[in-house]
Amino acid sequence: MFVNGYTSGRFIQQLHNAMARKTKEEAQATREGILDAALACFHENGVASTSLAAIGERAGYSRGAVYWHFKNKTEVLEAIILRERIPFIKRLHRTYSPHRVTPVLDLRSAMLVSVSELANEPRLRNMMEIMLRNDLSAESQAMQKLQHDSLDEELAIFCRTLERAQELGQLRDNVDAATVARILYAGLTGVLYSAMMEPERFDLERDNLETMDALLFYYVKPGVFTPGDPPSPLPDPDEVD
Repeated sequence: MFVNGYTSGRFIQQLHNAMARKTKEEAQATREGILDAALACFHENGVASTSLAAIGERAGYSRGAVYWHFKNKTEVLEAIILRERIPFIKRLHRTYSPHRVTPVLDLRSAMLVSVSELANEPRLRNMMEIMLRNDLSAESQAMQKLQHDSLDEELAIFCRTLERAQELGQLRDNVDAATVARILYAGLTGVLYSAMMEPERFDLERDNLETMDALLFYYVKPGVFTPGDPPSPLPDPDEVD
């Protein structure tokens, strides 16, 4: 009886764990469906003109299901932005690895790969277009704060990577790493804004490559990278602290 009871108890626990995993997976799938529907609604109709009920209808869920995951549109909007931003930040964090001696190449690759994804993935492009539309709504104000916080974090990573390049003697003499980080970031955001606003005049991938290489060429010593080259492989996650 002890053996049977033990076996039965373990089976019940395994069944409970399996059901919990399934419930978690279903909840995550619902959340992703809501975010996808919200992105489509925000892009088509604007944030201010979209209701949670409209998002739920687009996703095929009840309004209650939407509220179970998100309290308001601000939370939905922030979740959309963070969902797409996290891979970019993880990629940036891999550019200052102390185990590698190619921070300039790695930062260049991170920027080129990220912009290429933006140019070729409609979901990312739609999100960027939403972020460029500013109004006086509470959601837009929250988005602007998130963008401000993101800028601080991303600039800090750029600077850390370029300080690593400076330690390795890859920047030109008398160049300030923080200045290079600021100029590179300004160039990147300038290309993004121009290509989003005037896509018939600016090609996102082409103009980003030319802008990044022109700026890096000015600040980086010859031989560190070759302008016009495709992105080099980024470091594996286990190569980063």
